[in-house]
Amino acid sequence: MSMASPEFLTRDDGFVPAARYTSAEFADLEFERLWARVWQIACREEELGGPGAFVEYAIGDDSILVVRGADGAIRAFHNTCLHRGTRLADGAGTFDECIRCPFHAWTYALDGRLVDIVDRDDFTNVAGDQLTLQPVRAECFAGFVFVNMDPGAPPLLDFLDPLPELLAPFNLHRMRLRSYLTTVVDANWKAVVDAFNEGYHVQGLHSQILPWTDDVSIAYEQFNGHARYGRLPGARRELRPSPRLGLAPGDYDEGEILAGLVAGLGGAFLADERAAVSQLRASGPPPGQTLLDAYQARRRELLAARGVAVSGFAAEQMTSAEDVYWFPNLVGPIYPGSALLFRVRPYGRDPNRSLKDTWVLEWPRAEGEWTMPERRFYADWRERDWGLITEQDYENLANVQHGMRSRGCDGLRLNPRQEGNILQMHKVIDRYLGASEPSA
Repeated sequence: MSMASPEFLTRDDGFVPAARYTSAEFADLEFERLWARVWQIACREEELGGPGAFVEYAIGDDSILVVRGADGAIRAFHNTCLHRGTRLADGAGTFDECIRCPFHAWTYALDGRLVDIVDRDDFTNVAGDQLTLQPVRAECFAGFVFVNMDPGAPPLLDFLDPLPELLAPFNLHRMRLRSYLTTVVDANWKAVVDAFNEGYHVQGLHSQILPWTDDVSIAYEQFNGHARYGRLPGARRELRPSPRLGLAPGDYDEGEILAGLVAGLGGAFLADERAAVSQLRASGPPPGQTLLDAYQARRRELLAARGVAVSGFAAEQMTSAEDVYWFPNLVGPIYPGSALLFRVRPYGRDPNRSLKDTWVLEWPRAEGEWTMPERRFYADWRERDWGLITEQDYENLANVQHGMRSRGCDGLRLNPRQEGNILQMHKVIDRYLGASEPSA
């Protein structure tokens, strides 16, 4: 395998070369040494409802089929026929008891075994009963199916440490997809991840939310490969605007801030939780409680009534999230009872474009059966109303990518604290590019 040239690597002082975001050569290195060796999320377990259900996961030139077997087990295979390389399936669906190549009808069992070759007697050079589709490692955590093309990669739970312990109270394995949207973003996949892995840009790009967002009381924490940010233990949690506005306590209304906070997180808060804000603002909090205390208690009641396991959460977690970065390409806020997650991948092999999946997860309702939401794809994100904040991000990301391609941009100079998660990501990528046995 080729190694990364020194000019591509993150410097000891934290300087990140712009070519890591724009160079086709660097993208090729990522495909060879990162994507081919790292655990990455292919789908959710609930997408594989019964025997024969499959989801295709594509990364660069590689296509992987994740399949639910007749025995209920989840397996993954390279999506290529052993005969002449034809891709066996696209998208998502259900195989009828077997996997049949659309070209010459070679047939495989759901566990990957080659079980039928048309005119088998002519293939005197093929030991058909000994052939199987090329396997890909597949392991599950929190309802997600991860795949890894490297047979020698560490076990998934070792790779994820310490996320399993951190996320245990949220019971992500019990949540289900409520929404599944995919669009193309005109920026490198890392630039898109960056936009959701720090809060430093809020005061510049999203200044309209400063009246109800304290963007200063944010703490950041990096692990061996993953990271998180937000109202971590010890960080202040009050109903107040950004201190950047210089407002005194009498200059703002806590009720307006709470309403703005909940409305701004509409994907994570359901209608009854938003309605509770209006009720509390009208009646006022009970004696001895602040408005925030009262709302946190009310939201806990509403979640518990829906069956959400809330015993493992502190009061402040009812209105704050774990903004978690799962190396290499999943990021987003996780709340009690819901999550808003973004999976980002290169768009083909183009270093200047990416595919962004937006997944909303929620606790399943007691009434009725869960059904898979429609997977909606937008080749141009402008085809849909994403809301002001997201559209500001998408517009800005195109500007970022365009700017980084300029001769005048040599690289990124990051804020060591507020952009530390981004720097950590690059350092871990460098371990994959240069180390023979990366561990993230």
